[in-house]
Amino acid sequence: MRSGEVKRRELAQLASFFLKQHSAYDMIPVSFRLIVLDTKLLVTKALSTLVQNGKVSAPMYDSAQACYAGMLTTTDLVNLIQYYYSNFSYTEAIDDLGQVQLEDYKELLMRFKARQTNTLCSNPLDTLYEVSRRLLATDYSTLALVDEDTETGNDVIVSVLSIYRILNFMAVNIDDKKKLRQHSLYDLEIGTYGDLVTATMDVSVIDIIRMFVDNNISVVPILDENGVVLNVFAESDIILLAREGLLDELTIPVSEALSLRPDDYPGVHTCAQNDTLFSVLDTIRKTHVQRLIVVDDNIKPVGVVTLSDVLRALII
Repeated sequence: MRSGEVKRRELAQLASFFLKQHSAYDMIPVSFRLIVLDTKLLVTKALSTLVQNGKVSAPMYDSAQACYAGMLTTTDLVNLIQYYYSNFSYTEAIDDLGQVQLEDYKELLMRFKARQTNTLCSNPLDTLYEVSRRLLATDYSTLALVDEDTETGNDVIVSVLSIYRILNFMAVNIDDKKKLRQHSLYDLEIGTYGDLVTATMDVSVIDIIRMFVDNNISVVPILDENGVVLNVFAESDIILLAREGLLDELTIPVSEALSLRPDDYPGVHTCAQNDTLFSVLDTIRKTHVQRLIVVDDNIKPVGVVTLSDVLRALII
């Protein structure tokens, strides 16, 4: 067994033991706001709700069947934009979506190359280890916590849980942080390297969206003329465009789209392959970023580390 595999397994044993000692219930805040979308809502109204509340996902509920019906996500929005932009005018798209309810959304998703509706869920009493395994078995970063009403047998959506929150909880509460400081990304073979999809500031937003869909990715590093990382454009930026009413102007350059970000936007964060797992988790916790761009000594991108990559390295 290679040295990297040995180190990874030792750390995974520690992290997996920790995750097995805690349930999803431990992650539910004392006070929080949960947005739940009824499947009778029109798709346009549901997407508007996401935009207005700055959310990247929200659970759906079928009130007729009294059951959880999946998650609506920004990835769905990206795929919708790609499909309609390629086949219809903006007005036609709005008119079409204005007649479709969320309950018909799964059928709508099948019109183009996109994943099916995320119906992934867990019980609040499931261990964080079970939740993590369930998330990593898919390409989703969030699932719903769904319980059962003991009197009616109906589903009750309790909360949502993301990979970010699981990693943050572990980074803060795991006792043996020394091991997190001992191992680097390189040691643990964390991240995706080579053949990165990148763009420059003059590339249009719709071209970036095509990159998302064609390559099944959620972020594209933005480089200068020398190949140095300047920024990133992520799926979450589409929400900002929607909030500004610019979904009919997707030919604007990325530079203009990035200027719409609020002052407190976390922006681009980079790391090196020799950075420790502890430092990476600390950056994720403090900045709320969903991924880090791995750069070389010249600030040129060599890879991407996502939250899923980190969690996968910590699970046996």
